[in-house]
Amino acid sequence: MKNRKGFVRLAIEYGADLVPVFSFGENDIFHQVIFEEGSWKRSLQIAFHKYVGFAPCLFKGTGLLFKSWGLLPFPKPITTVVGKPIAVSEMAVPTERIVDHYHRLYMQAVLDLFDQHKVACGLSQEHQLEIL
Repeated sequence: MKNRKGFVRLAIEYGADLVPVFSFGENDIFHQVIFEEGSWKRSLQIAFHKYVGFAPCLFKGTGLLFKSWGLLPFPKPITTVVGKPIAVSEMAVPTERIVDHYHRLYMQAVLDLFDQHKVACGLSQEHQLEIL
């Protein structure tokens, strides 16, 4: 999200408020398959990334029968918290400075929302959200 500003630009162009939202527990509904460093599977993944531009992410969830491997998410709770809307002034062609300003406000609002609710959602006070 650090370098994704298109949603902010659209909000400014249409005069739509930006609403900070964070969902706790999303990382627990699937397990990512991580290949061992130096394995042929890891080499294939790196080569794919080099030529196509993204690395395929393999994941596993729960199956339809008992505890089998599958594509369905694990039954874990997800708690979504919604922050106060950030009022945005409508502008047909926003400048980069204005887009950057609202983007910073939005990212800070998401960080504040995380900090405000992390303990109630099962994380420790020491947990920090890193926006990539």
